Amino acid sequence: MTTEDPTSAVAIGSAFASWRPEFEGRVCVVVGASTGIGQAIALNMAAIGARVVVVGRVLERLSETVTLAKANGLEVHPYEADVLSPDSISSLVSTVVGEHASPTILVNSAGVMVTKAALEINVDEWDLVLNTQLRGPFLTSQGFARGMADQGYGKIINLSSTWAFTYADGRSAYAAAKAGLTHLTTALGSEWAPLGIRVNAIAPGATKTPAVTSRMAENPEREAWLVSRTPIGRLAEPADMVGAAMFLASPFSDFITGETILIDGGWRASK
Repeated sequence: MTTEDPTSAVAIGSAFASWRPEFEGRVCVVVGASTGIGQAIALNMAAIGARVVVVGRVLERLSETVTLAKANGLEVHPYEADVLSPDSISSLVSTVVGEHASPTILVNSAGVMVTKAALEINVDEWDLVLNTQLRGPFLTSQGFARGMADQGYGKIINLSSTWAFTYADGRSAYAAAKAGLTHLTTALGSEWAPLGIRVNAIAPGATKTPAVTSRMAENPEREAWLVSRTPIGRLAEPADMVGAAMFLASPFSDFITGETILIDGGWRASK
């Protein structure tokens, strides 16, 4: 299944039809919903009845997500915000709460990859990765968690990575950011549990997002290497992440907090 196919984009959501009463009308904010995993989660949340706010750094880049939603008879509400900017995040929180309501579900999916040797990566590149994938999710979570605490319930789902637990050359900044995000998930999951907020993460393995597909096109041997390290024998599709996200967003996971679920086709377990 791929998010480029509007039929398959929401196929998983339809499989959760019996869960619809748990999601109907609940505000779900997906940060980083322009493409890939964030887009797949957003579309399937909408398919199961959530009121989905999709957020991207550039509003125009959300047009594909909006188009896919309309093609499936769904509606999503696009907003522009830059997770690198605390002021932009603060404005997003105020606008979303004012125009919709305090969200019950927040998905932090914004990401950026810089693959460069540790001796070559510069400060700006390091800060870009860490601020996008660690500081940004913290500030977004902090902003929306205040409303969740007021209503006594909320679900926050972070997008970590297999690289939070393992390593390959050239990923020092990315691995550090994702490891930090996984530990932040544990910290917030513990600290905010008494407020009724559950914080968890999913950690994808190599996934055929547009960005990854583009990098593999430049280096055809890369895909073969990634597949060779994955016991299931293929790369993940964005849709492979949706089931875990739906579960963590639902009341059926209310006794889970501070955890990171690896969805990597057995990558870590086999090494």
